[in-house]
Amino acid sequence: MNRRSSCVLRVGLAFAVGCIHATPHIPHLWQPGQPDSRPKLSSFGQTGQSSNDSVRARIIFASVSSLATHFRATTISMTGKGEVLIRPLKAILALCVFFFGVILTSAGQDLPNSKDPAGMKRYEGSELIGYRAPRFDEYLLPLGPPSNFSPPAYEKSKPVEGQVSYYTYLAPAGRTPAELFRNYKQEFQRLGIEVQYEKNAGQPGDFGSTFDKIDNDCDLAQILTYDGADERLMVGQSRGAKPSYYMVFVTAYNDGVIPDRLQGRVEKGRALAQLVLISPDVLEKKMAFLNADDMKQAIRDSGEVAVYGLYFDTDKDAIKSESQSALAEIAKLLKSEPSLRLHVVGHTDNQGKSDYNLDLSHRRASSVVAELSSKYGIVATRLDAFGCGMYSPVASNEAEIGRAKNRRVELVQW
Repeated sequence: MNRRSSCVLRVGLAFAVGCIHATPHIPHLWQPGQPDSRPKLSSFGQTGQSSNDSVRARIIFASVSSLATHFRATTISMTGKGEVLIRPLKAILALCVFFFGVILTSAGQDLPNSKDPAGMKRYEGSELIGYRAPRFDEYLLPLGPPSNFSPPAYEKSKPVEGQVSYYTYLAPAGRTPAELFRNYKQEFQRLGIEVQYEKNAGQPGDFGSTFDKIDNDCDLAQILTYDGADERLMVGQSRGAKPSYYMVFVTAYNDGVIPDRLQGRVEKGRALAQLVLISPDVLEKKMAFLNADDMKQAIRDSGEVAVYGLYFDTDKDAIKSESQSALAEIAKLLKSEPSLRLHVVGHTDNQGKSDYNLDLSHRRASSVVAELSSKYGIVATRLDAFGCGMYSPVASNEAEIGRAKNRRVELVQW
């Protein structure tokens, strides 16, 4: 073996060992819910490596390119016994290229098998680094500052249950918690989510210390915990008899343990957003039938209620016979509240032209008014028909489950 061949072999072996050593810091090689045998960080204040994944990837790319050049030059000059080095050198080069590919593709990606909540946009450029898929659970919504951290308790709160899901976002570098929070407030407004509680920076409360369950379920360690001065929180609910609940918590990493998979990505001052969504469990059973008492309570709470028990054939405005149960409950509501007057508002999904859907939704609403007057004795002056067409969706129209929610009749109090 000549000196040049020996040098290339040593460089290749050292580089391969270095790549292997770097793998504990590569994101996504471990996912929540899988056993993790790697040693955990145990002290506060560790902020991970100063270099980020993209810098590391560029260094490895340059090293692989250099190694490949030397490998090509060496193999060309080898003769005789030196040819036996070609096979091990090829293996070393392939190993290095493999680790380069893993590191390069892992930078700036969402967790595998994770997805955003339906209908809600993330802040542009954010990465989804923590996720728990929806499952039936209980959740204590904060409506006031914490009074206890573990178990969490608040000066005012609301216990809810349903399909509970968690979403943790890492904002782009240079973005502030204030900017992130403002955008989520705009998203609440866009979706018509009514704010029940809001905590801004500097106001009492240290909510990050109450999220142990989220930290454990999403493998977040303590990245949400130690920035009480900069944290913001907002709790809201959708309208209707069976609302969804939303909690958005925004902070910036300041101190505490960072999980191995996020080393080099979560750094001091990096803004983070934690979203909790609690959806009604009835979504798994399609749409719930509401009786007169349910409708009355929803109208008292929000001034309106969506009725999904009124059925029409496609592109038709005649009420189908299976709608009589829902019509009877609407009539019962109106008879129990003699002063109540209602706008009957028709809605469609986005299939078809907008003008056609506006007309169709109005005709269907008019059919409901006519049916309540002629068959159930409700005075016509207490009712008014209106059509919104596709212009007021309550869910995404991309899938049938969302379009089914959008095809509805709403009762809106005058």
